[in-house]
Amino acid sequence: MKRLIIPVIILLSALCCNSQAQTFSQYFKPLTLRIDYLHIGDINNDTYVFSSYAVQGAWYKSKVNLIDTFEYGNQKVEVFDLSSGTLIYRYTYNTLMGEYRTTEAGKTTSKSFEECVMIPMPKQDVEIRFYTRKQGAEYEHKYTIFFPVKQKIASLKPQCKTIDLHISTDYSHAYDLLIIPEGYSIQDSAKLLNDVRRGAQAILECEPYKSNAARINIRALLSYSQVSGISRENDSTTTRNTILGTSFYTLGTERYLMLENIWRMHDLCAKVPYDAILIICNTHKYGGGGIYNWYATVSDNVYFDYVCIHELGHSIAGLADEYYTSEVSVQDFYPAGTEPAEPNITSLVNFDKKWKNMLNPGTPVPTEVDENQPELLGVYEGAGYCARGLYRPWLHCSMKEIKYNHFCPVCTQAFNKMFDFCTK
Repeated sequence: MKRLIIPVIILLSALCCNSQAQTFSQYFKPLTLRIDYLHIGDINNDTYVFSSYAVQGAWYKSKVNLIDTFEYGNQKVEVFDLSSGTLIYRYTYNTLMGEYRTTEAGKTTSKSFEECVMIPMPKQDVEIRFYTRKQGAEYEHKYTIFFPVKQKIASLKPQCKTIDLHISTDYSHAYDLLIIPEGYSIQDSAKLLNDVRRGAQAILECEPYKSNAARINIRALLSYSQVSGISRENDSTTTRNTILGTSFYTLGTERYLMLENIWRMHDLCAKVPYDAILIICNTHKYGGGGIYNWYATVSDNVYFDYVCIHELGHSIAGLADEYYTSEVSVQDFYPAGTEPAEPNITSLVNFDKKWKNMLNPGTPVPTEVDENQPELLGVYEGAGYCARGLYRPWLHCSMKEIKYNHFCPVCTQAFNKMFDFCTK
């Protein structure tokens, strides 16, 4: 009987993959439909306003896993075949708007943010639903648009040349990371090339990226700005005319280095494969940021390697910050009595769905700090900007402090699950 097991498993696996591939070809063309919209809101309310459609290029993401099973994000888009009502695509993500709503300004002032999502190009008319949720709450249906396949859509054209930094396999079976240089003038060409190569090296020499190098592709745009440097790097008011408008002091936090020109960013990426975007900023001032399934940023600072892998932890694997003493602008980001969506922190409200099954038998929950066992997997209090009530898996993970190549087993597992999902 043992001789029969492996062939049967292989046959079932092949049949499953073939069925999923047929599902894609049944409902979608191998093109990317980009949907631009405005997201407007404050802490109490938010609305979506449609702007435009565009053909971004080929569909570079998985044609097998079309339904997001992680749901780490606080926003969600779902696509339904209009004739049958079948759910044919789901994608969850976070945005800067979601963070703005938890700031002091978001309590009193409504603000508009550019946002966009990419879905496979439908073959038939579809219904597209947008959802928002607050941390720990259920998704709330906010907005619906109907996409008629007969309408004409503009096809975006490439705006920048690209260079290959690490190509391991075909994009359809790879996790594609795109690096965008920001704040480099044409006179900075040599530095631009050096910095994007340093970024690729920092990623590929760190676990678990290193172990997954055979299914990771890394490319870089040759994107030049009119001037060198980044807005508000010297003070909170000075701006520079860069290609993306990235700036320090985002949401009122000096080292938070982000951008709001989302449509412009994706215009630059037209026709280029990417599952994730890393923006490398031409400034020595310490800063960066990362938002799940949105983008990550890093400056050319003394901790460049560490910030690269830490911020990609947010944007690729949906990981939360595990520190709780640094200045942040968000407030009550994880409301009491709720379980955070991120895989590497817990409030113990629903610890069963986190790393409980990874603990050694008899590990106390919560776990007392023992610096003699810094890599003992446990449940240590202090995480997610809160000194009390939230817990992390390790004492000193790369998501907590400046330690390059030091992700805990829980974070490592989250990366590996995401790479598995996206490369099939």
